[in-house]
Amino acid sequence: MKAIITRAICGVLCVVFIMITAGCTDRTKETQSAETASETISTDKKDRLDEVLSNNSFKGIVQITKGGDAIYQYVDGNDDNKQPLTIDASMPIGSVSKQFCAACIMLLCEQKKLSVDDTLERYFPAYQYGDKLTIKNLLNMSSGIKNHLELVDPKSLGADEQDNVDTIKKAIFDAELQFDPGDDYGYSNSNYFLLAEIVEQVSGISYHEYLRKNFLEPLEMTHTGFTYGAAGDSDRNFTLSEASSTQAEFYNPGLTKGAGDVVSNAADMDRWMRGLSGGKVISTDAFRQMTQDVNPYSSEEYCYGFWHMSYGGAGHVGQIPPHFGAVDYINTDRDVYLFAVSNTGSGMSYVQQIPSALLKILFEDK
Repeated sequence: MKAIITRAICGVLCVVFIMITAGCTDRTKETQSAETASETISTDKKDRLDEVLSNNSFKGIVQITKGGDAIYQYVDGNDDNKQPLTIDASMPIGSVSKQFCAACIMLLCEQKKLSVDDTLERYFPAYQYGDKLTIKNLLNMSSGIKNHLELVDPKSLGADEQDNVDTIKKAIFDAELQFDPGDDYGYSNSNYFLLAEIVEQVSGISYHEYLRKNFLEPLEMTHTGFTYGAAGDSDRNFTLSEASSTQAEFYNPGLTKGAGDVVSNAADMDRWMRGLSGGKVISTDAFRQMTQDVNPYSSEEYCYGFWHMSYGGAGHVGQIPPHFGAVDYINTDRDVYLFAVSNTGSGMSYVQQIPSALLKILFEDK
């Protein structure tokens, strides 16, 4: 049974987060560039990059860095308070969060606290398929486990994270597999939810605390946090508002754990991409495994929280209807890193195409 899912659908966490509303009228496009940008990218190229984004009605933030400097920045639109966005604005990044979870697994693997070949019965002994599934099956979407966002009604969850986690795990473990483990590809948020649970079991601390202690703090990602509770986190200056009462169920803790729970901004995402790929938080060999250990059944060449992307790069897309879309792109050979995030539906539909569209101008056009 084939379960191939296109990248356009794969990045979608089918949960509604109304943290930033689209208020992007009466806002003139603003292009921001680092002082060194003129030395590395021509005015003509900047204009053409701007044109690509404006012609596709992109509202949000785009940043491209090379050699540690921002060579291109684009900001257009408003935040939830109808104030102009700035390059520093933090937004949910959806399924781009999966590579954060995969990195936690790789760090624990390097510390010899687990192996990607471990079967799940070691961590979930009551799971009927635990002896047939490995951590690697979760990482590269070859498990056959159904998406818990289709198994659990968010409205049935409450404010207690552990109760929600227990409900979600029961739904996952009660469901039949969609295919035999390792025999196909099926994008499922359940895989990364379970990986986050494994991180907690092995580390002895919460998943978010582990991620913060071992990745966010060492990389000085001071504007990065998590979707639930983020609006009240004044230390990270999130441009987010609380959910309305009619949407509150979609913010229930645990629902997107490990799979789509990170909030970040352009500067922090550049620190993340450079740090992760540059040996600062995991080894370069571990990062290479994350981006090269491909599921052979995936037409999208899915690895460990990464897809292969154009020009030899790797990254992930994240889409959270109806507003948010994000994409990151790492190309270590060219030393180019791209991050884009949108807080409007029109931007979300285009965000997955941004790397190819912009990098064509950057790499190919003279």
